[in-house]
Amino acid sequence: PLGAPLLGVKCGCNEAFIVEHDQHASWSTRLGTAHSDRDSVTVMVKAGERTAAIERDMLRPLLRGEGTIPWRASPSAEAIIWTHDERGALPALPPHAAKWLARWRRRLGARSDARAGKAWWTLFRTPAASAGRARVVWADMGRTPRALLLPAGDQTVPLNSCYVVPCDDHEDALALTALLNSPLAAAWLHVLAEPARGGYHRYLGWTVALLPLPRDWRRARNLLAPFARRALDGNLPTACELLDVATCAYRLRTADVAPLIAWCSR
Repeated sequence: PLGAPLLGVKCGCNEAFIVEHDQHASWSTRLGTAHSDRDSVTVMVKAGERTAAIERDMLRPLLRGEGTIPWRASPSAEAIIWTHDERGALPALPPHAAKWLARWRRRLGARSDARAGKAWWTLFRTPAASAGRARVVWADMGRTPRALLLPAGDQTVPLNSCYVVPCDDHEDALALTALLNSPLAAAWLHVLAEPARGGYHRYLGWTVALLPLPRDWRRARNLLAPFARRALDGNLPTACELLDVATCAYRLRTADVAPLIAWCSR
């Protein structure tokens, strides 16, 4: 009932597109929208030692894989200069954004994903940033999967250190988030995921796509979704609760999965 995972947005030059939002204005980590002086046309941003004004409408909240924790994103002042609309790359940049990006024009035009005839300010793999549907997002690397939910309308842009599953139904998104944060999914994916240094694993799109969903998804969704809703309200479920509900969602007994859990916890 769910689509294939999408890789997050690729810049090809983070120095050009990723900025820190002025400290007088902050991003909402839950809704992904700016909530300071909305009447201002421009806001101040910085990157390294450089500070400048950028058109407010050109900025969207940014999510890196390392900023992804179970259920929510870590607070961050980072934003991405978003040079696209629903049709693709903008035909022209507004003046402040154009001035900011101009210093990297040659480098942006030489990116490996750049195509002839495309604007030099183009971003890549942008479908993962679409806010039209709820999105389940997880980090591409970790000791266990770390999944969160971005509701429909949230303008947050996950970078390509994240993977994204857009969901037509918000209940699907809640249930998948709960499932991916469960010890049962962690144990299954621990077997499949490519190992990395320090006990980390790579939770790539194809890897997580191999996690089987419960056959009776509607029933499973009704079991799992309330736990994600609880977590989003600040009442975090325990690992034991998530293991129990995930096991039940698959119509399994605790004894059925105990060897897998024990092996992966060694």
